[in-house]
Amino acid sequence: MLNDIIDVKKWILDRRVVCFFILAPVATIISAYLSLDARVYQSIFSSYSSTPWNNLWFEVRGYEAFFLILAKLLNGWPSIVWFGLIAAISVCLKLALIEKGSRHFYLSLLIYLSYFFVLQDGTGIRVSLAIAIAFWGAFLLSKGRWILAFYIIVCAALFFHYSLALFLIVFFFSNKKITYLLVFSWPLLIFMWWLGGDFITVLNNFLSDVEGGGVVFSKLKSYASQYYETSAPYSSQFIFLYFLSIVVFLRFRKELNLFEVICFNCIFFSIFVLGLLVGAGGLQNRVSEIFRFGLVFVFPLYYRYCLELVYKPWIANLITAGFLIGYFYYYVLRAGLIIWPENWGQF
Repeated sequence: MLNDIIDVKKWILDRRVVCFFILAPVATIISAYLSLDARVYQSIFSSYSSTPWNNLWFEVRGYEAFFLILAKLLNGWPSIVWFGLIAAISVCLKLALIEKGSRHFYLSLLIYLSYFFVLQDGTGIRVSLAIAIAFWGAFLLSKGRWILAFYIIVCAALFFHYSLALFLIVFFFSNKKITYLLVFSWPLLIFMWWLGGDFITVLNNFLSDVEGGGVVFSKLKSYASQYYETSAPYSSQFIFLYFLSIVVFLRFRKELNLFEVICFNCIFFSIFVLGLLVGAGGLQNRVSEIFRFGLVFVFPLYYRYCLELVYKPWIANLITAGFLIGYFYYYVLRAGLIIWPENWGQF
């Protein structure tokens, strides 16, 4: 009996459980009321929860099956329950994977909270859940369970977000030779862009020749056709991340486990697509954000490199805190990912 009580206390005090019961409600509130996409998702729930089940086959051409089915199951319930279940599953999967795949739980948690939490779990809730599932697939791939990894990633794409079909490329990311190819490809793409190269036009021409292709291809066509004149293959943020990632990768390349190699390749690929998809800002950002989540699992190595440079932990902590706070301010608060309501009575 005493052992059972001790086990319950350990479970309650487990860092993943504590973080879950804090983050899941926060993600629920942000996604339901405070995010850029809150009204869109409120509309999705109200529109599709009340439609007949036999409409599902036609509705999945617009939105993924999991979210539509969940909405229909919760017909008559407040929309906050729908948001809450999505947030709970997504946050739970991510915290569990951070525990399994990261060298330092809290450092990975900090980089997750500084940007990805609000961007994904608070705003893009569909792709957020799909990313959580897909990276579990990448983790299983690193353990040699490639068949299960394949089915998990395919399920993430079919039932949670169609854009995750692109994540199947992760099966090529377990080789360090790919890392060097991706590292050298981005500057080459920028150079070709300066010379007038236009890869998005080539992609659009290819997609226009594809007959049918299903939901995934129709979504890809939609993203690729949205042209942004201001779209560029680089920014100060990505230039910094690019060079820092190269340095950290080269410093620890001999001691990286396979999952960390995959995550580094995801980071470099997230930068690579900026040059490949320049002109289609929506597609650029979506694909880059999916793969950039790999940064969460290797961020402890960035901190370790900083610690090696400055020697003193308090200086490394100060630099890391400054970077994360600045990142949160600029890319979350200043970017307007959170919209504060004029009337708090809606809660």
